[in-house]
Amino acid sequence: MRLVIDGYNLIHAVPELAFASDKGEGREALMEALRLYRKRRPHKIKVIFDGGLEPGGDQQSLAGMPVGFSGAERSADDVIAALAAREGAGITVVTSDRELAGRCRVHGAVVLTSEEFGNRLLEVALGLPPGGEGGEDGWDFTTKKKGPAKRLPKDQRKKARRKGRL
Repeated sequence: MRLVIDGYNLIHAVPELAFASDKGEGREALMEALRLYRKRRPHKIKVIFDGGLEPGGDQQSLAGMPVGFSGAERSADDVIAALAAREGAGITVVTSDRELAGRCRVHGAVVLTSEEFGNRLLEVALGLPPGGEGGEDGWDFTTKKKGPAKRLPKDQRKKARRKGRL
């Protein structure tokens, strides 16, 4: 799976990273968390940040992952939307920006919110079991009936499959 991440959006959506950002170390904290994540999940990850030294943007490598800077002429949203237009359904975009999410979905990309991915990122990076799946041993002791089966819409099933692979 190929992930394209809106860097500053993810930093501000995850409280642990936002705290590091307040201390001027947000990018470094994000890249370290992604490095730990990649040890356990072999996804191709590209992080896009706003700004940079070059006017047209530049590419670098931080923590062994490709990082793009949009430059002064464009925003990170424009760079990510262009990647989604080029790659289409082959990428998963991580952003909570609704306008950018819409631009990416038009080209067939799956979009995860920064909160969804941020929770999974911290779980995997810290080696914790996935949250929200019952008690400590994974067993849910509720007696609530689930009701009739209902198939989710195609785009929601596709998103759930991608989330399952994270």
